[in-house]
Amino acid sequence: MELARRVAARMLLQPVASSSLAVLGLFLVARQGDGADAAGSATRTSLATLLEQARKNHSIPAMAAVATRAEALIEVAEDGFRHDGRPELVTSDSRFHIGSNGKAMTATVVSMLVEKGELAWDATPLSVFPEWRDEIRAEYRAVTLADLLTHHAGLPAYTDDESPEFAEASSLSGTPTEQRRAFALLALRREPAVVPRTTRFYSNGGYSVAAAMAERASREGWESQMRTRLFEPLDMRCTFDWPASADPEQTWGHIETSDGVSPHDPRDEYQLPVFLLPAGAVSITPSDYAKFLRLHLKGLRGSDGLLAARSVQRLHEPLADGTALGWGVREFEGAQASVHSGSAGTFFAVVAVLPSRDLGIAVFANSGGDRATTACGEVLRAMAHRY
Repeated sequence: MELARRVAARMLLQPVASSSLAVLGLFLVARQGDGADAAGSATRTSLATLLEQARKNHSIPAMAAVATRAEALIEVAEDGFRHDGRPELVTSDSRFHIGSNGKAMTATVVSMLVEKGELAWDATPLSVFPEWRDEIRAEYRAVTLADLLTHHAGLPAYTDDESPEFAEASSLSGTPTEQRRAFALLALRREPAVVPRTTRFYSNGGYSVAAAMAERASREGWESQMRTRLFEPLDMRCTFDWPASADPEQTWGHIETSDGVSPHDPRDEYQLPVFLLPAGAVSITPSDYAKFLRLHLKGLRGSDGLLAARSVQRLHEPLADGTALGWGVREFEGAQASVHSGSAGTFFAVVAVLPSRDLGIAVFANSGGDRATTACGEVLRAMAHRY
């Protein structure tokens, strides 16, 4: 189990690909051969059957999927087992860890602060923490909140638990807010991975620094902000840990191995560190995730809601490289879409929001690894044609 744990730990909130816009597309480009078959099957089978086929073809314990319009849920389905080798089935109440898809949630809450005037997209860490003027590197002085949330701040990736910067951050103590503030200072003292504000460099650290800025500006912890500003108003039941950490009836994650999958004990030592939580720690049911997608679809289609439409649209405005605030924007199955995927090694989730089609779709698996990535990508493409 130690080897499997290390495999999962080395995948801390990493994108599936390591370069270019494919990081944001995350297996959304149909490969020759399987894309057409999957899309065609969507017109002949139910969503549950589509999931069953993909799950069995790729040896995934459980999968789920959801499709929604701006005003109403279209369809939700699940198939498979909460724990490989055990008979308990996933249900509509089963939660899945969505990894870096949680970045869009953090960006949404930050946008709420911007909308209220408590923060600004051009705010810098120094404008929020002026006491750091003589402590952070000069290269970071002009970095903005928007840079941090679009991976243009130049910060190291913080995806590898064996890297020096990760080890240093993992030694932090105190309350979650204290740890994130300390992390932000540590990160801004480190040499940039690339020259800030010049190119995209995927970094979990940017979201942690942004969360620390939000905590200082609002005088409220990130976890509390997520609950009170996003989850509770949308009636979403979410946790900030593995689904089965506190509830034995919930879904277990699995680590891909050469022989199949290995169940990951949700209470073992492999847990996401506090400083990384804003980069992707949410576990959620597909139906509740649809509520979040509806918030974004409504705004993209011009309707005010929990956020004003203009604020939602700002989150999805792409830079020249397709990066947006918590999303990547690209063409997907013939339409412009906001996309992302996430995995911390034991679950996988992928999402696409297509405003021109009034459609939000997402697919989930309780396993990490290439097989889960492939299975979810096939189902997502099929759903784009189905609805």
